[in-house]
Amino acid sequence: MRKHLILIAIALCLTAPATAQESTQKLDYRTGNPADWPEELDAVNGAPDNHKILLENDQVRVLDVTLAPNEVENLHHHRWPSVLYIMQAGEFTDQDAEGNFIMDSRELPEPLQFPLTMWKKPEAPHTVTNLSDTKSIHLVRVELKQNEGYSGASNLKIVNSVYESFGKGDIPAALAVMDKDVVWNEAESNSLAVGNPYIGPDAVLKGVFMKLGEMYQSFSLKDIKLHEMSDNQVLATLRYAITSKKGMDYEVQAAHHWTLKEGKIVQFQQYADTKKLADTEAN
Repeated sequence: MRKHLILIAIALCLTAPATAQESTQKLDYRTGNPADWPEELDAVNGAPDNHKILLENDQVRVLDVTLAPNEVENLHHHRWPSVLYIMQAGEFTDQDAEGNFIMDSRELPEPLQFPLTMWKKPEAPHTVTNLSDTKSIHLVRVELKQNEGYSGASNLKIVNSVYESFGKGDIPAALAVMDKDVVWNEAESNSLAVGNPYIGPDAVLKGVFMKLGEMYQSFSLKDIKLHEMSDNQVLATLRYAITSKKGMDYEVQAAHHWTLKEGKIVQFQQYADTKKLADTEAN
């Protein structure tokens, strides 16, 4: 049975946009910005009894969702867009985090016909109540991790925002797009590599950004070119424009390898001409 459900879910994932657009039965729901929703209310955390993971990888998370007769789900959200394959349900209600009714199946102009396939954008915190005394709600939800919110284009935009913020001297903005556990590595033989790996934005601030201000009269970036890679990775090629403490001007060739997850930077690896960097510190 589980293998059968997974195969159905994957098939739905591959055909989701077209299927959803053709569906004539739609259910209301609340969406918004997933970044504003607490991690502890993610479906498998907030309502673990109702959401069982059938399959998960970098592309999708497939959930087997069940509500027993008269069961009320705990408050939870779905941070990725989803394809739902609803196999059966009786009457039910859906309420938001404030207890407001999003929808009541009893008030629909026509009864829902099952099985029902539908498409949903990220779904804000909500709770479903199964009103039936005899029938369970059962569906498969395919959550698409690679979505418009975290596309390659968005990854490029996020990385570019770091460079723009750094260029303006807005270091808090540059740090804001980093994951709380970001892993930051300076190039081997770079003097700043002594602190590798820097874990978390505060470590990056104190161990890298603040040190640059102490080491040089000025440090800026130029000729930045961003290259989209697979698996939420971005490569940047650039040059450092440095004025040393003694007033000597240098340009240093460098490359930065960024890794992102769900709109946040989770890893950084610097590659640079470390001999020339050493020269900037000595002169």
